[in-house]
Amino acid sequence: MKALFTIINNMDRRYIFLAMVIAVILPLIKPLALPVKITPNTQSSFDVIDSLAPGSKILLSFDYDPASSPELQPMAKAVMTHCFRKDVKMIAVALWPQGPMMAKKAFESLSSDPEFSGKKYGVDFVNLGVQPSYVAVVKGMGDSIAGVFPTDFFGNKTTDFEIMKGVKNYRDLAAIFSLTTGSAGIGTYVTIANAQYKTIVTGGCTAISSLEYYPYLQSKQLIGLVEGLKGASEYERLVKKPALATAGMDVQAVVHMMLIFFILLANVSQMIVGKQK
Repeated sequence: MKALFTIINNMDRRYIFLAMVIAVILPLIKPLALPVKITPNTQSSFDVIDSLAPGSKILLSFDYDPASSPELQPMAKAVMTHCFRKDVKMIAVALWPQGPMMAKKAFESLSSDPEFSGKKYGVDFVNLGVQPSYVAVVKGMGDSIAGVFPTDFFGNKTTDFEIMKGVKNYRDLAAIFSLTTGSAGIGTYVTIANAQYKTIVTGGCTAISSLEYYPYLQSKQLIGLVEGLKGASEYERLVKKPALATAGMDVQAVVHMMLIFFILLANVSQMIVGKQK
C-alpha cells in the first residue's frame, strides 16, 4: 500500500494531462448522452415551436457571431431540426453582421443530412441577410419584411420566394425565435415585436447573458429561453438528435469528474504517505 501511494505521489503530471486529453476527445467522437434534466425554460421554448401547425412560418433571427457559435450554433441547428420535422417554415434574418453566415452554415449542415434532403431553400428556409441599425430593422419589419429585406443574402429578390408568399409583416408569422448574444436580439424583439404587435417571442442566448432576460420571462413577454450550451443540449434531447451540444456537456461532466477524482486521490495519497513517514 505504501509503495502504491508513493508511486501516486511521484507520478509525472503529464500522465494526468494525457488522461484529461482523452476525456475531452472521446465524448466528442462518440457522445455519451449522459442524463440531462430538461429545465422549464427550455421546455417552454420547445413547446412554442411544437405547438405550431404544419406550414406555419416563423422568423428565425441569427443575432450572434462566430465567437458565440460554440453555444448558439448547436442551438440553431436543434431548433431548425425541430422546425423541419414539424414542417414549420423559417425566414432567417440577422441583427448582427456575421449572422447570415451562421444561418448559411446551419442550413448547409442540415440540408446535407439524409433526413432533410427534401428541404429546399426558398420553400422551407430562406436567409434574408442583415441590414444596418437593428432597432430600425425590427421596427421596419412590423410594417413590411420585404421592405426591409428587398433581397436575400445572395442577392435574389425576396418576394420571388415561395416561402414569402402571404407574408407581409409580424402579423403573418406564428412566432419569433431569436438566437442572441449582446444587446441586439431577444430584448429588441420583446420591446417592439411583442409589445407593439403581440407577436410571440422566444429564443436562446449565451449562458452569461441569460439573467438579463428573466424579467421578460416573468412578465410573459418572452415565452421560454434556451440558455447556453446546457440549454442547447436539452433542446437536442427534446428533438431526439444528440449532437455537438450534447457532446460538449458530456466533455464537461467527464472532465469535472476526473478533476474531482484526481484531487481526492492526491489528498488521500498525501495523507497516507505523510502518516507513514
